[in-house]
Amino acid sequence: MAGNIESSGATAPRPLAGRTALITPPGTSRMRVIANELKEAGVHVVNFAAGELDVDTSDVIKEAAKAAIDGKRNVYTPTLGLMPLRERIAAQLSERCGTPYTAAEVGVTAGAKQALFNAAMVLLDPGDEVIIPQPYWVTFPTQVEIAGARPVFVDTRETGYRLDVASIERAVTPRTKAIVINSPNNPTGVIYDRDAIVGVAELAVRNDLWIIFDECYSELVRPGHAHTNIVAACPVAKDRTVVVNSFSKSHALTGWRIGYAAGPSRVIKAMENLQGHTTSNPCSIAQYAVIEALRSGGRDFIDDVNRRLDERLDRALAIVHSMNVMGDGIGCAPAEGAFYLFLDIRSTIGKRHGGHIIPNVGALCERILSEAKVAVVPGSAFGDPTGIRLSYAIADEDVTEGLERLRRFFAAVE
Repeated sequence: MAGNIESSGATAPRPLAGRTALITPPGTSRMRVIANELKEAGVHVVNFAAGELDVDTSDVIKEAAKAAIDGKRNVYTPTLGLMPLRERIAAQLSERCGTPYTAAEVGVTAGAKQALFNAAMVLLDPGDEVIIPQPYWVTFPTQVEIAGARPVFVDTRETGYRLDVASIERAVTPRTKAIVINSPNNPTGVIYDRDAIVGVAELAVRNDLWIIFDECYSELVRPGHAHTNIVAACPVAKDRTVVVNSFSKSHALTGWRIGYAAGPSRVIKAMENLQGHTTSNPCSIAQYAVIEALRSGGRDFIDDVNRRLDERLDRALAIVHSMNVMGDGIGCAPAEGAFYLFLDIRSTIGKRHGGHIIPNVGALCERILSEAKVAVVPGSAFGDPTGIRLSYAIADEDVTEGLERLRRFFAAVE
């Protein structure tokens, strides 16, 4: 009996699964947490660390959600989403890509992050290698590692943060299974050009590789630039490509968690089996709301968002171009899409601010927060120890105030 078991004293807790060592908090979250704590304490912090629009979603979506609630649409849906939603996404993809997609080739997920996780789990085996351009969105390598595969990074800094097909090709080995492409890019804001996209597609075809194509910011493009979908640019790559997208950024729905994966039907079926044992269907109310957004078009809302972002970017770049450290300018990746500025701050490393040495980008960001009361994300979170990411999808006055604070901060580095 349990009462007769003699206690041998305190014992060490049983270890967790080994894979938990691969899973650490996203590097984008720490600065947001600290910034929010300071705000709650009454400190005026300009928060450039967020990865979402500062506008409310459209009335069309809100009214559709209310109608779904009133209509008692509160029950389970099919695992990969309502068929009318999958059909509308397939029709939209078919039009954009110029090649037909069916509902069987589309799966709706709880945000794009789940679509990416599903892709990693159904495509990758332990020991596989996955090529990821660097800087990268924080979750790409972690999901690859959770699947037992190994991320292989290709640095884009020396090519102006642009995709270089020759560098990608040099990274291919007999173990390479997939390439992850994210355009418009988070964190840099760069849109990869059509020739590079086609080059990667042709490389994948030659080497029998999967392509995971994350285009979550495809609707958020600055004037003079154009987003290229890899299937539209190279239709022959469709049978080896998983396109990942969401409504989080384009429709200001980050909290509603509706994304999707589009790819070969056998891949989507495998995702359905996996999702059936993890989350099951995404939120039913959000699905009905997105159906209405797709039915009505929603172009006015997206166009208005882009106009706001265009104005903020102009204001931001005017200040960024005046920043310098001991006479050296602060570099900036080409801000062509999404809503990020990615600054090259290598000129600050090893220097001092207020008598304190700056040993690395993490320390720099913490000092910027403590002294300038500005929250930014260290580039180390994205695999780049020489950069910082700022989101300009915040209030107009905060864009100006925050960047002026940064300009004064950098001017005091010696």
